Amino acid sequence: MAIKPEEIRQAKKFLENKKISIKKVKPILLATVSKDLEVSFSQLTDTITKVLNGTAYSSNKKKH
Repeated sequence: MAIKPEEIRQAKKFLENKKISIKKVKPILLATVSKDLEVSFSQLTDTITKVLNGTAYSSNKKKH
């Protein structure tokens, strides 16, 4: 699937509003993955953040 320039601009604007460097996350990559997975930019970045922080899965939590 081809990504339209408008979708790339939206991804760039989203990253700028979230203060995420476009050097770290390329707008075209965010737009492509978001479209392929059929999720919003926000849902995708939230999931990535959770995975990077190790909180995506409840089974990873230590039991007390």
